[in-house]
Amino acid sequence: MQMKVGSTLILEHRNNQNEIKRYRCKLAEIRDQLLLIDYPIDEKTGRTPLLLNGTNFMAVYLVDDHVFRFPTTLLHRSAGKVPLLAISFGGENQMQSIQRRDYVRVACNVDIAIHSTEGMFSPFTSLTSDLGGGGALVLLPDKCDGLHEDMMIHAWLSLPTASGGYHYLVLRAQVTRIFTDKRTNGQRASIQFLPDSEKERQPIIRYCFEKQLEARKKQMDLEMRRS
Repeated sequence: MQMKVGSTLILEHRNNQNEIKRYRCKLAEIRDQLLLIDYPIDEKTGRTPLLLNGTNFMAVYLVDDHVFRFPTTLLHRSAGKVPLLAISFGGENQMQSIQRRDYVRVACNVDIAIHSTEGMFSPFTSLTSDLGGGGALVLLPDKCDGLHEDMMIHAWLSLPTASGGYHYLVLRAQVTRIFTDKRTNGQRASIQFLPDSEKERQPIIRYCFEKQLEARKKQMDLEMRRS
């Protein structure tokens, strides 16, 4: 697989609050041991962030129906008619192929209800913090006794549709991690969806793609206003 100039790269960075920030940029030039990119745009705010030399990222490269990722570090600014950033690149042998469904993940607040498959706790309703075809990050209520890591659950999701209605899903899932958000001090649970068939997760993937398209449209509109 050969990277192409003009392709989109997404730089993912986990900050001190354990949040993953995503920045979208274009690949401008490929050199030995490094890549030159244009200044990244925050996918959520549409703004250009202040990034420091030495910052580590996980770069994601999307081509056709495949997704690849590789570790990289911001090296320096590159002077020229068009200002660019230089990031490290260890070669295509460092690129790891990942499932597209696992990558398609967006920050969104979707209504979710959590039920124990064994009746170990009372069902509760909450919101997702982010959502993807592979799973979700769930905001936990202040009193959430009985929920533990590795526990099997049923997740009831209410996905908004473009027509103004809702698509309701019930998926088997597993709690993979419970932790405290350092920024808000609130409890969070990471859950992994375990559907009986891939067809069950398709509405989630479709919803996430639509949210990504909305974010890209906003970014393109912002870039047009700047030009």
